[in-house]
Amino acid sequence: MKERIEGYDFSLKKEKIREIFNTPEHLEYSKKKKKVQKRRETVYKFTSIGLSTNSVRNLIIVNVICFILSFYFLPSLFNNFSVYNIIDPNFRIWQPLTSMFLHGGLFHILVNMFVLWQFGNQIEEVIGTKKFLQLYFISGLISGIFWMFLGTGPAVGASGALSGLLSAYIFIAPETKVLALFVFPMKMKSFIYGFAVLSLVFGLASLVNPSYGFGIGHFAHLGGLVGGYIISYYWKSKRLIPTF
Repeated sequence: MKERIEGYDFSLKKEKIREIFNTPEHLEYSKKKKKVQKRRETVYKFTSIGLSTNSVRNLIIVNVICFILSFYFLPSLFNNFSVYNIIDPNFRIWQPLTSMFLHGGLFHILVNMFVLWQFGNQIEEVIGTKKFLQLYFISGLISGIFWMFLGTGPAVGASGALSGLLSAYIFIAPETKVLALFVFPMKMKSFIYGFAVLSLVFGLASLVNPSYGFGIGHFAHLGGLVGGYIISYYWKSKRLIPTF
């Protein structure tokens, strides 16, 4: 315990400090500082997208930028960067990669980015950033390759890459519950296998009549599921990822 210094009145110093902090100038400074801090927190919350990992956040940002560019400034991107069947005159070798960054509308990108945010963060935390990005891009590429040989017309979207992420749940957390169509609770493994069957059935139906596909790239989804499954199974067999 410190001894009190004789001859010095600390109450006077406190009163002087209080006067300084209660001046109009300092009050105005504090008010501005709070506004700046609040603005910074708002910007951080927006750019961090909640509790997203860096990879997920950056993928979302890139997808949103590409969506804005393709819809409002450079609509010609769809002609060159959507993925077409390999026999289509519009097909280009880079399209399986570029198509995963384009989306067909606001609802399309909102749903895909929500799925990426919802599941991508969890997967990256479990398998690490490097494997997460490998899983995402390889699944997306295989999705595009499936469409190259089985699809009709142009296809866009990150759905194939996201399907690959979902496949990893079969090995990482198959018992995890998910709301199918945001309503029906199901185990993740049941949801993924059911999704694969529906993608195959409607994909084959679209070969008979494209209208039976309802404008959805079922073969692209199936390709992403298959790609993600193969990669995850390989990692599991080599004990490179924690599995259930």
